[in-house]
Amino acid sequence: MSDAANIYRNARKTAGLTQERWAEVLGISVDAVQQYEAGKILPSDEVALRMAEVAGQTIICYWHLLNKSRVAAAILPELDEKRLPEAVLGLMVQVNAFQADGLRELARIAADGHVDQDELQDYNVALAQLQTLIGAALGLLYAKGETQ
Repeated sequence: MSDAANIYRNARKTAGLTQERWAEVLGISVDAVQQYEAGKILPSDEVALRMAEVAGQTIICYWHLLNKSRVAAAILPELDEKRLPEAVLGLMVQVNAFQADGLRELARIAADGHVDQDELQDYNVALAQLQTLIGAALGLLYAKGETQ
């Protein structure tokens, strides 16, 4: 994930707009744009959503959430923007890996209704694998693709 300043600067550059035109399209001041791009302040959720719409990059909303919320940053995986084929293949790899190993381990561990101390390491490995799968699914959700 890009740092906060780069998220908003890259959104503008992706849209192909100057700071002045970007501010006009978003209905904000040029000073606000400069402060976002310098990482001094974060835009409101509404402005971030508009940036994502104008730039055609819904992942901007995800990155904005990670920068804005310590809770989101603690529980959501970091994502890089991927092209659609890369995201689909990445998800397929993670689904297959989780089905082959993680799901079976979780079923074995959970069969008695609790995680024993000697199962804790395997449980944590399976959960980490699940988190990777979730990240791959989110990567597909926010993938750059051709729409017609």
